Amino acid sequence: MTNNTFDVVIVGGGMVGLACALALAQANFRIAVVESSTQEQQEITAACPFDTKVVAITRASENLFKNLGVWQKIEEARLCSYKNMKVWDSALDGAIAFSAMDFFERNLGHIVEQSIILWALQQALKEHINVTLMTGAKLGTLEILAEHVELNLVNGKQLKSLLIIGADGANSLVRQLCGIEIAGWEYEQSAIVATVEGEYSHEQTAYQRFASDGPLALLPLASSHHCSIVWTTSPEEAEVLCRETPERFAERLTRESHFVMGKMRLVGTRLAFPLRTQHVKQYAVSRCALIGDAAHTLHPLAGQGVNLGFLDVAALVNVVTEAKKKKRDIGTLNTLKRYERQRKTHNQIMIWMMEFFKRGFCSQSNIIQRLRNVGLNWVDRHTSIKQLFAKMALGTLGPIPPMARMRREA
Repeated sequence: MTNNTFDVVIVGGGMVGLACALALAQANFRIAVVESSTQEQQEITAACPFDTKVVAITRASENLFKNLGVWQKIEEARLCSYKNMKVWDSALDGAIAFSAMDFFERNLGHIVEQSIILWALQQALKEHINVTLMTGAKLGTLEILAEHVELNLVNGKQLKSLLIIGADGANSLVRQLCGIEIAGWEYEQSAIVATVEGEYSHEQTAYQRFASDGPLALLPLASSHHCSIVWTTSPEEAEVLCRETPERFAERLTRESHFVMGKMRLVGTRLAFPLRTQHVKQYAVSRCALIGDAAHTLHPLAGQGVNLGFLDVAALVNVVTEAKKKKRDIGTLNTLKRYERQRKTHNQIMIWMMEFFKRGFCSQSNIIQRLRNVGLNWVDRHTSIKQLFAKMALGTLGPIPPMARMRREA
């Protein structure tokens, strides 16, 4: 191979793209990662401020990171394992409480800062000479040919590979250039994310309050009094909240969270982004596959978005690795359709479930409010039904690719 020819080119160096690159590198593929950002994550210490952007990592994603050999780095840096979850309806008195102990689990998941995951993956990739990380590089055009794909970068460099993987987010250029159609809808909602400090300890509990304008989630961080919030509301209200003084914002948050952590204090900046659900009609065409947000986005109320992306990684790597072992072309549509069959239906079901919850909990109909209130209290009394919701939080509801099931033995 020449220095511009690879087995796989991954466009997008976010968490999902880097996890895919590491998994393929460990399977001895020659990889290039094309990433427009030039920023390299620095090691996180206890003295560092919390990253505004965090993710809830499920058991399946935890297992994937263990199999990739990066989970220990993430644990040693900083995370919060949450053992309890409390969900309630602000309109009436419906509520559900989950405890990991009820399901014989050590926890229900982990809240991890995005910067820590990126740092751990970047450090692990440095150990592989078969990975070329092209930072500050942007895809210009691509041409899919019978036996390979040719990519032209904006800086004039040309690349060739058997397969291109689009991990370049919800506005994926790879998806557009490959002519893959996408369907979706706007929510007319925005989510505000920020770090806050509470008067009381979070006690390793994730809180979620539902209201007619959207859910408010408090996600526990490594410090016992700090949480990351995801506050969903109308775009107009989100704009007002982001303009409020830190003191006024904290007062509003304290009331909206029903004082579960006492008085709140804003720490750092607030970020707001619009919410949209979308899903591609195809996960793959000849020589191209999509993963993560490039293939699907969904409402953040259950924190499943990036975890579905990591399951995409596990499934796609399994498919192309098996094809390589059997000396089949990894970029043919027949090969890539196996990946699509494994992930499309599962992801669609998750999108429908989130849409059902979103519509039900945001409805202002008195009838629906009373029905959901009765439903929450009914579920809280039935352990077998609660277990389904616990499996959703753990990321073990539905088919799990082998790489995300358990730790690989040496």
